[in-house]
Amino acid sequence: MFHSIKLEIMLLTFGILVGCGTVSIRSSPKGADILLMQPGKGEPKPIGKTPYENTLSALGNAANSGPIVIQIKKEGFITQNLYVPNASGSRLEFDTSLQPIGPGNYIEINKIIKLTLLAERQIMQKQYDDALKSADAIKLINDNIAAAWEIEGAAYFVKGDLVKSKIAWTRSLNIDPDNPDTVQILKSINGKPTEK
Repeated sequence: MFHSIKLEIMLLTFGILVGCGTVSIRSSPKGADILLMQPGKGEPKPIGKTPYENTLSALGNAANSGPIVIQIKKEGFITQNLYVPNASGSRLEFDTSLQPIGPGNYIEINKIIKLTLLAERQIMQKQYDDALKSADAIKLINDNIAAAWEIEGAAYFVKGDLVKSKIAWTRSLNIDPDNPDTVQILKSINGKPTEK
């Protein structure tokens, strides 16, 4: 959800894992564990470490044929899942850069949560300018946090600036298009005369 948390799932269109083709899996850093699994069919099976070279038929046998997920895991790094559907091909190549898990990721998340709660409290206490400053502080951490734009939209709305309110809520909806509350708010704003 947040910029600092990156769970990457790569959908790759490749072929049926049969025949005499080859597979190559590399990671940065090297030495990551490679595990193979079929979705919904048990635990991942370890097949080696990066860099890894083998035949497609060996990879297919390890997964008992069919679509597979290749997990690339290394302690201190975010696990990457590579989905390989049934398709045909003679060579699979995976190069991945593993993202470190560090305390900085959680520090940013905690700051965003604290600032969001603070801004909501500031709006309830009619401290609208302070709420706008809190929203700006969230956006400095990550400009793609929909809640920051929602806070800004709410603060401008209660201050009577429907133009800025609409801009902020539209930005929030662009980031999180599945938020029915924001959709409803924008519909009601569009029915009101705007102010500067």
